[in-house]
Amino acid sequence: MERKNNRMGKDERQKNKSGKLELAAEIIFYLLVFASITCFAVVQPFGDPPDEINRFKVVDYICRHGVLPHGADPEVILAGYGASYAFQPMLTYIIQGFLLRFLKLFTEDSGTLLLAARMVNVCFGVLMAYFVRRTAKEAWRNPYIQWTFTLLVVFLPQNIFIHSYVNTDSMAMLSVAIIFYALLRARRTDFDRKGCILLSAGIVLCAMSYYNAYGMILAAMLIFLVRYIHFERGIRVEWKPLLRKGFYISLFVLLGIGWWFARNAVLYHGDIIAMNARRDCAILTATEEYNPLTRFTYQNAGKSLREMLFDTGYITLMRDSFIAMFGPMIIPTHGLIYIYYKRLWIVGCIAAFLPVERIRAACGKGQREEAEWKKTEWDERYRAAFYICMALACAITIGLCIFYSYTWEFQPQGRYILPILIPFMYLVTLGIGKLCRLFDMIRPVIGKIICCCVMLYVLTAFAYSLFNRFLGYYL
Repeated sequence: MERKNNRMGKDERQKNKSGKLELAAEIIFYLLVFASITCFAVVQPFGDPPDEINRFKVVDYICRHGVLPHGADPEVILAGYGASYAFQPMLTYIIQGFLLRFLKLFTEDSGTLLLAARMVNVCFGVLMAYFVRRTAKEAWRNPYIQWTFTLLVVFLPQNIFIHSYVNTDSMAMLSVAIIFYALLRARRTDFDRKGCILLSAGIVLCAMSYYNAYGMILAAMLIFLVRYIHFERGIRVEWKPLLRKGFYISLFVLLGIGWWFARNAVLYHGDIIAMNARRDCAILTATEEYNPLTRFTYQNAGKSLREMLFDTGYITLMRDSFIAMFGPMIIPTHGLIYIYYKRLWIVGCIAAFLPVERIRAACGKGQREEAEWKKTEWDERYRAAFYICMALACAITIGLCIFYSYTWEFQPQGRYILPILIPFMYLVTLGIGKLCRLFDMIRPVIGKIICCCVMLYVLTAFAYSLFNRFLGYYL
């Protein structure tokens, strides 16, 4: 009995020590995230980040007038391009505009006000990092795999950069992180009250941020329905939880976004997403070079989609700017970083489909306890729906980006597909985890070495991109 008590006491002390180390690591992690994004936000001059000047027009209008602008208001119209960012969801600009309106009571310094507006997105970036970390702990028990996924997502150089200037992309990234975590958590908690609130918040932020991220909203809706609609021996619906929880989520979402789309319907004659109104405004206000009726597009020129994708370097530039491309798309990072990120992704994606447990069973190793999914009675179906819907969300995001470049304006920029970052890195990390389990059959320490090498590469690539390329360019 005494030995048993001593062993229990020792285990408890080790657990407490491990918990303290994990807490310290997380505090350092969040501080690094905040410092990294803030470094970008402080150093880059106004207007260097993509379209910041035009986006800031909406923030400045709200700051000066205390009301939201009409999309065709001359004060927010984009010179040359016509139309404005006020046609699109602008919750981020609303927060920034009213924040600056308050701060103007104390200062008129333009640099201070610009930094304050950027700091809103800095906070979104840190919050995103928090939900990515929660996702990692929800998905895997192995701390090495948890941190590998966390760093792969958060310290991708372009992800840090996107949170450092005035845009709506930052809120979109936060919303994707919340939705992804809420859906992953639901496999364990079955959309409890906290899960419904999280999912509602994520959908509201997504809907009020960036149209390219809307694929994640569709994925969330489909996964929620799959949970309560069964297709075994006909169709069987769990009506009570479906209606009760669906109503709860829908109510929060409608309260959060209904006012915006109702406003659009009133201002733009029933056009609730204001896309047609934006096009009509551009036709009236844009110069000939950028007018939708006369501007060059691959569609108007009669060129095929294949020509745009493969004869222009579109895919290469999209991929590279997804990894790192700072300033007005003119500051790349080192060429080897692009190459080794690509190789890491290829290896991870291929490994994600390896039948690792069968291989381990064939070698007499059996299944390990830290399988990434805890078993529930509806786990397999939910897992399949989760993977399929995440793939669908990624396909929609990429498809919208390609469609925009083909029909509206040729812009192969990786920031347009950044909403796929979390589900994509989840797939890559699944592959890394499977490789670790395979190499564990040779020697358990090899899996830890693989994870440490990946994490070291990610941090080294980010540090080089920040200090050598970004700061080197500006300082």
